[in-house]
Amino acid sequence: MAGKRQRSRGTGTLFKRNGRGPWIARWFDCLGQRKEASTRTTDKAAAERILSKRTADAALRRDGVVDARSDRYVAANQRPTSEHRADWKATLLAKGVTAKQVTQLVVRVDKLLCAVEATRLSDLSASLIQTAIGELRDEGMALQTCHHYLRAIKQFSRWLKRDGRVRDDVLSHLTGYNASTDRRHERRSLAPDEPMLLFDAAESGPSWRGASGPDRAMAYRIATGTGFRAGELRSLTPASFCLDDNPPTIVLEAKHSKRRRADHQPIRVDLAEMLRSWLVEKPTGQPVFSTMPEKTALMVKADLRRARARWIKAVHDRKERRKRAQSDFLAEVNGAGHVVDFHALRVTYITLLIKSGASVREVQELARHSDPRLTLNIYTKLGIHDLAGALDGLPGLTADAPKRERIRRTGTDDAFAEASDDPRLKPRQLGRERVRSGATVCDEAGTEPKPLTRARPRILQDNATPCGPMRRNATKPPGGLEPSTCGLQNRCSTN
Repeated sequence: MAGKRQRSRGTGTLFKRNGRGPWIARWFDCLGQRKEASTRTTDKAAAERILSKRTADAALRRDGVVDARSDRYVAANQRPTSEHRADWKATLLAKGVTAKQVTQLVVRVDKLLCAVEATRLSDLSASLIQTAIGELRDEGMALQTCHHYLRAIKQFSRWLKRDGRVRDDVLSHLTGYNASTDRRHERRSLAPDEPMLLFDAAESGPSWRGASGPDRAMAYRIATGTGFRAGELRSLTPASFCLDDNPPTIVLEAKHSKRRRADHQPIRVDLAEMLRSWLVEKPTGQPVFSTMPEKTALMVKADLRRARARWIKAVHDRKERRKRAQSDFLAEVNGAGHVVDFHALRVTYITLLIKSGASVREVQELARHSDPRLTLNIYTKLGIHDLAGALDGLPGLTADAPKRERIRRTGTDDAFAEASDDPRLKPRQLGRERVRSGATVCDEAGTEPKPLTRARPRILQDNATPCGPMRRNATKPPGGLEPSTCGLQNRCSTN
């Protein structure tokens, strides 16, 4: 080949194609792969300098003086961000993320990338993203939604770093918003009587967008009895219901569970009996809630309005009917602005578990949460009466509270009469005996018990004759022991 000049492997080679045109450089990169590129010059000296630069760069990377990944960062930055976003979308779908969730994430990321005009990865910066989200907040977007936008763009930025497309995650230090200060869609838990009225209204109601009344009522029952989400209910087939197990369970496959784990959710026996008769007409292998519409919130609100109207009309008294119409019972939105939708049934399930006295660990497992803070802070809705009931376990704050607390803790509070204005304690009738100050005394004949004339507990009068086991020894008991009580068994202190 004319004009070709051979060099050693370490210095590369220069040549011309067909003996004319610019010089072509050929060399080996840091990985030992042959590279070939045009120098775009016909000047031999300039071509040699270009080739020397390329071979020197390869040697520096081969010897570890220069990080070879910097070339990948440069190449990735030359591509538009739209291509990286498309690759990220394909990765999410390949991981098994639902198409609905992927679409939601991509839309949020695209909106922020367009707001900051980031056509290349180098245009992405934390300050620009923070400013763009701040503008969305100023336009009226809720803090919870702003937090979702921030999470989406940070997820995209983390993927760029992990996939070797950028050197650093420039958005890693951005923090989220305190959504509790700007709640606009706060769900509430249904009161104990509300679910049954909702079930009855749905079961007797007409079809709603293809979903029959009995199917809607059963969906509400399962959601309230298991905490399943709407998407998880749509995946259930007749084979998912293990009603003959002890206890009966509903199996949710890992691919349909939000936490991507197979769940065996226990259910109550009464719900299992209702499911047994309802599943008879369901075809095998087909989803039992295939007709459930996508807009489940609107479906619940329609049945909730029907249930509330029936509840208000159930009384004939105008005053009572007006009182019910002004209450929050079965209301779509209560006075505090809390709403009821399909996911509120899951909130009701978790809240009722907490009220039943189940431990936090048990509720967390039944709710299928990875973090108990999510169970307690988001899904547990306690009212003022629930919180006031918890105060019963606190010690009293009145003057006689320590004495009463000490009596209660010794387990003998049922043997003492309550104090009154009279300095003498009132005797308390207990069967045929009157008990006061921890003991009863009887007369010399041992017939009718006589009350003590002194108010000091556990000390007998000198002229009193103890009855029962105390007749033999009426002396003062040794220190640290309580005297026996006539007709009662000694009770150990719980202290």
